[in-house]
Amino acid sequence: MFTTEKIKKFQAFLNQDPHNRFNSWKHCYMAFENQNLEADYLALHLGFYLASWGMYRGSTGLLQKDYKIHVEAVQLIKKYYHLRCTSTFEVNKQHIEDILNLKQQLYEYYNSFTYQNKEAYKAKPPTDTLLSKIILGTLGCTPAFDRYFNEGIKQHHHKAYKFDKKAMFALFSFIEQHYQDLIELQTYLARLEGVHYPLFKLIDMYFWNEGYTMSQTKDI
Repeated sequence: MFTTEKIKKFQAFLNQDPHNRFNSWKHCYMAFENQNLEADYLALHLGFYLASWGMYRGSTGLLQKDYKIHVEAVQLIKKYYHLRCTSTFEVNKQHIEDILNLKQQLYEYYNSFTYQNKEAYKAKPPTDTLLSKIILGTLGCTPAFDRYFNEGIKQHHHKAYKFDKKAMFALFSFIEQHYQDLIELQTYLARLEGVHYPLFKLIDMYFWNEGYTMSQTKDI
């Protein structure tokens, strides 16, 4: 059963550490609020946020690149600023096509590189996890389709664990079903932290926490 109390409790735990890694999303998202900032500066924010969120692990292609690989991606994102969620605007089902178009353009961009693999350079197609984290950290119009989010989704029997049209429709329906609770939580966090959390960031937090909690229970 969906409840905002789980998110409030988890945020209270995180906020005991003013430098917790999840703050990297806030720093990145707030930096992208000003689209007039130089792409190089925004790329640096994007790179550090992605690193904090596990996208620079040893098996990833990005580990072999410097932050400037994101500069052209930032330029792509700037063309989609009409999707950026703010205190006065949230995306809806009518924006799904644009969201997926941005995903495809980012896929093609990062897929145009080869990445170091031992003594050779090989292709390494970007994952849904990477692409969705980039969009979440810059425009806030999708959750991050990573391991724990997907496990949380499956736990609640929602078929929305692949970054595609079917998943986006299902997630928008979830938002519509729990809209009032999500708005209350959004207002609560804005007062507590002075940061606007897009609706997709809230459901990302909820299902990620559900998946993470379940994984910890399995490990006991």
